[in-house]
Amino acid sequence: MIKVVKVKDKAEGQVKAHDLLFKLVDKNTLLALSGGTSVDYKVMLVDSSDVVPGAICVVDERYGEPFHENSNELLMKNAGVKDFADEKCIESYKILRGEGFLETAKAYEDDIEKLFPRFPRKVGVMGVGDNLHTAGIFPYSVAAKSPNFVEAEEIEDRYPLRITITLRALGEFTNFVVMMFGDGKREAVKRMLSEDENDMQKYPAIFYRKSKIKSFLVTDIVI
Repeated sequence: MIKVVKVKDKAEGQVKAHDLLFKLVDKNTLLALSGGTSVDYKVMLVDSSDVVPGAICVVDERYGEPFHENSNELLMKNAGVKDFADEKCIESYKILRGEGFLETAKAYEDDIEKLFPRFPRKVGVMGVGDNLHTAGIFPYSVAAKSPNFVEAEEIEDRYPLRITITLRALGEFTNFVVMMFGDGKREAVKRMLSEDENDMQKYPAIFYRKSKIKSFLVTDIVI
């Protein structure tokens, strides 16, 4: 199920996301963070420093060397998430570790399989692409139908080598805060919210509408 949380713009959306996380997250929570242009973790988490989960993990990554220039983990490091986690004694888990593609995915799946049972609450901050991919779960991808929690996959994209949690893994969460802003995402929002669209293999992000898990769509888009 999904609740639309209307905001004026992307900047206000970061503040609203913080307010939601403040209510949803505690020390018994695994907080999963995505990358992309819709999130500003400095505003959402670091500046206030009052959203304190038990652990932080990454939902997906563009494969390469640790902290490569297009990585989600570099985005989070630059926003101050790692320093924030260290200051608050929050466990943090990233994906890239200088190993091979498949080895990296297997190591991260081991991490996720250990983390999920430890935390009764799991909250994800998620983005959605124009094609309704979410995390690294692209249309008709292995990650959209895998029985595993993590998959390594080469997809048709500017950054083809991806390591991501799967739709199955999303089903383990208790809440999501989904961030979508700007006219460029208007059609994606319309499709995600449309009751006529029900194929999660074709449009993975409709998971947030169809699932019983409560999701909050923070957006400045008026449909």
